[in-house]
Amino acid sequence: MGNRTWPDPLHTPSPARVEELLRDFWRILGQLPHLANRREHLLADHCTAALRSIVIEMMLALNGIARPSGTAHLNSYLSDSQRAALEKTLIAPVVAAETWIGRSVALVVIYRWYAPQLEARFGLAHPQALEDETLAHLQHELADWPLAITTDLA
Repeated sequence: MGNRTWPDPLHTPSPARVEELLRDFWRILGQLPHLANRREHLLADHCTAALRSIVIEMMLALNGIARPSGTAHLNSYLSDSQRAALEKTLIAPVVAAETWIGRSVALVVIYRWYAPQLEARFGLAHPQALEDETLAHLQHELADWPLAITTDLA
């Protein structure tokens, strides 16, 4: 028995928090060009890690829970496929702008999978203007940013 510390109880995510996540993703992604272009690799890595953290919280929200504060057991809250998708964004073959762009594109693909489901579940509008503005900024500022990111499986 002993003095085992149990994790915080699970809570349902609030629609306001989910809406904040959907917007923060694009706001943080918009910081990438000046970091990548100045070769601020440590900050670019921090930027992509922040994006990944947002996507994790989105996944948890779709799973019906708010991200537990201070948890040391995140694996138990995500499915195998969710973890596998996110773990692919950890790979950094080289420290260069292309790495941060590749990670960001992969996270955009994951975001686009979860965002519509969250919007439907929580009755939220997609931040389309912010997404369009951010993608235009990325295409203008980053020579290697793709012209289109498709998530169609067909």
